[in-house]
Amino acid sequence: MTSLQQIVSLYEEMDARFNAERDAAMATADEDAVQRIERHQLLNDQAYFVLCWGQFETEIDEACRAAIRKRRESKSWEERRGFDFYNPDDKRLSGLTFDRRVVIVLDRLGGPGSQYARMMSYYEMRNRIAHGNLAATRILVSAVVADFYDIQGALAR
Repeated sequence: MTSLQQIVSLYEEMDARFNAERDAAMATADEDAVQRIERHQLLNDQAYFVLCWGQFETEIDEACRAAIRKRRESKSWEERRGFDFYNPDDKRLSGLTFDRRVVIVLDRLGGPGSQYARMMSYYEMRNRIAHGNLAATRILVSAVVADFYDIQGALAR
C-alpha cells in the first residue's frame, strides 16, 4: 500500500474541487450543473476506489506469500501440510483465487462485521464496478481506505 496515502490525498483534493464547483452551481441555482458535477463525483469515487483497491490487493498478495513461506519453512509437517504445493514466488500464487488468498490471511469465521466479511464486501464492490455495474451512490473513499488499514492490521503473515 505504498502509494495509498498519495492516492487518497489526490482524491480528497479532487473531491474538494468538485464540492466547490457544486456549491457554486447551487448558489446560482444551476440544477443541470449540479447534476453534472454530482455524476462526476460519483464516477470519481468509483475510479479512486478501484485504484485504492489495487494497492490493497497487492498487500493481500504479499501477506499471502509471507504466510505460505512461513508455513512451507516449518520443520513440522502439521504446520507445513497443505502449503507445500503453493509456490509463493509464482506471479499468480499457484492459481489461488482472490477469495482463497484472503482465507489464508484472514479468519473467515469472524462474523458479519469481521475483517474478512468487510474485505469480501469490498471485493464484491470492486468486481461490480470493474465489470461495468457502477454504483448509484457515492463511495466514501477516505473511509474505505481507513478500513483497509484496519483490515491490514489483522492480516496473518
